[in-house]
Amino acid sequence: MKKIFTILALALAGGAAMAQHVHRGPEHPTFCASTEQTNKVFQFHPEYAIQDSIDQQNMQLEYEHFLETWSPDDRSLYVVPVVVHVVHLGGPENISDEQIYNAIEYLNKDYNKLNSDLALTIPEFAGITGLCNIEFRLATKDPSGQCHPGITRTYSATTYDEGMSDSGHEIVEAVEAVHGNWPQNKYMNIFICIDPAGAEAYTFKPGGWYPAGGMYGSIFIKHDYMGTIGTGGSGGKHTLSHEVGHWLNLSHTWGNSNEPGNPANCGTDDGVADTPNTIGWDNCSNLYGATCGSLDNVQNFMEYSFCSTMFTVGQAAKIQSALTGVTAQRYKLITEANLIATGTNGPGQLCEAKFISNARVICAGGSIDFSDVSYHNVTSRSWTFEGGSPATSALENPTITFNTPGTYNVGLTAFNGGDSEVVLEENYVIVLPETGTSIPYSEGFETLPALPDNNRIFVENPAEDDTWELTTSAASSGSKSAYLGNFGVATGAKDALVSSNIDLSGVDPDDAIIFNFKYAYKRRIATTEEWIRFYISKDCGETWALRKNIKGEDLGPLVSGSAYTPASQEDWIQVDITNILADYYVENFRFKIEFENDNGNNIFIDDINLYPASMTALEDLDNNFGLIVYPNPVADETTIQLNGIAGENYSIAVYNTLGEQIATVYTGELNDGINLISWSTNDLAKGVYVLKIESQTSVQTIKLIKE
Repeated sequence: MKKIFTILALALAGGAAMAQHVHRGPEHPTFCASTEQTNKVFQFHPEYAIQDSIDQQNMQLEYEHFLETWSPDDRSLYVVPVVVHVVHLGGPENISDEQIYNAIEYLNKDYNKLNSDLALTIPEFAGITGLCNIEFRLATKDPSGQCHPGITRTYSATTYDEGMSDSGHEIVEAVEAVHGNWPQNKYMNIFICIDPAGAEAYTFKPGGWYPAGGMYGSIFIKHDYMGTIGTGGSGGKHTLSHEVGHWLNLSHTWGNSNEPGNPANCGTDDGVADTPNTIGWDNCSNLYGATCGSLDNVQNFMEYSFCSTMFTVGQAAKIQSALTGVTAQRYKLITEANLIATGTNGPGQLCEAKFISNARVICAGGSIDFSDVSYHNVTSRSWTFEGGSPATSALENPTITFNTPGTYNVGLTAFNGGDSEVVLEENYVIVLPETGTSIPYSEGFETLPALPDNNRIFVENPAEDDTWELTTSAASSGSKSAYLGNFGVATGAKDALVSSNIDLSGVDPDDAIIFNFKYAYKRRIATTEEWIRFYISKDCGETWALRKNIKGEDLGPLVSGSAYTPASQEDWIQVDITNILADYYVENFRFKIEFENDNGNNIFIDDINLYPASMTALEDLDNNFGLIVYPNPVADETTIQLNGIAGENYSIAVYNTLGEQIATVYTGELNDGINLISWSTNDLAKGVYVLKIESQTSVQTIKLIKE
């Protein structure tokens, strides 16, 4: 059996004691980023290595003293407050509350000998399985004492975690900027992300090198190693338990390295007497392996074997010693005052009714999945769905069908014994007609009251930050355009303009679709890599197909170091989409124009047009102005397309059949080449009119019909 670490051995191993664990599944039996991350921190701050060596010596002495009075059958049950920070880009890494609950459930089973696979422990170690006697509870209050679900969500590109740097920890600071500081001497912080520094998970042992009131000493874990449901799997069932073991001062069973299988590990130690010396395991090929002359504890949670079932009695004691010790102020978490402050001294009071859904905009006849995420300790609930079928529900996760186009409210009442909380979300569900607006289609934003208007144009804003809005500060034609204030924004957020349904079902399959729009944009710096992506859908937006992307220098060939606003027509760039194929000629066609930021600049979009190539024959193209007016007849808005000559003044006016001018559409100069001018006909009565275009050198008229 192992002997306890000596103080001298701890001092020599100080540089590796702050172990970061990389936990890969059986399909990836290599381990990386642990040594690199640890060495990186110590390279930036050599004083941390010295401090860590001192801390490890002190904690080992505390542990040895703890063993003198500690009994496996005589110790306290401790509660540890937990907060989980999900850092995401709107993808599957934004895991559900249920997946988080599932992971914490497994964590509590492992630390209380309730895990179902405990019975699989081989007899030689079944007699020394350790009961840690710790319950991990999601906090129900934030640091200010306000009611909270114990889960934060942050949209940030730092979900690709790069670990500690010489100046801090970006993923921590991204969460802190949105949700404030959650002190690690009050909460055990867990960060969930796409890529924790090239690992599956890592954390740091208790240490005085990071501030006890900060968040650097947290646990960082890849989303698909959090629990077994959702994006998780059985391979990650005990990953969180392993990381919490490090967080509570356990080493790997072979000592402070990430090199299982190395024969040199027989000469290292983990400071626990009842964990036999081992070179370490990254597989379960032999539960009776004896790599250092004695039977290995292959099934230990601090192994990489992925057939883990147990802690030992000695490890359980070391965990409790760290939790009650002064290093990193772990002891403060379990005080009665802190349990009250974090709302973990009981099940938590019901304080907010809240729900989420998998969609808000659907076509008539479609369904939406709703989920009750009210907190805390909800015992029952009552839903109301205006326009939905069924119209009411008591289920936690109902699926509701909406058959009639319109905008509908959703209400939820959550109950907790005698208490209740109510939420009513007005205009929450938007149901589009199955058959969309007729073509030709144009959107110049001139008649929109705001963005989104939730009728013609919708906005996707998964980061829930600043997004597309209407502006009168610039336009390709008319006086309005869509604007995204993006100067210096580097969150990786994707904001999209999304159309309502457009009916292409009547287009001849042999006819080509003409689709174009204009944008104005300049990069902020030469290295900016921002994107426009153009998508189309043939099923009312349930699925999307990418048809064009423009990025970096192609998107903005020029650079502007200040916040950009286009100053002239030359600033506008036209994008032509030429690959909308006939299988998308459906009655519920939709398009999406998406912008992804990267520390760049403002962007403007205007003059969106979609029509079949055959519609260019609405008027004779061989005329003075190359004039096209569509749609014509018109219901509420038409687009005037004409060729202009720079420097000439133009006048576009509307006359009734008596020759009286009743409206002015446009006066002023035009761009060289094709110009698109959108004009609302809402003020016109039904009838026949004459549209007159006049320049310094030419005059032309065209008949306009208002339906």
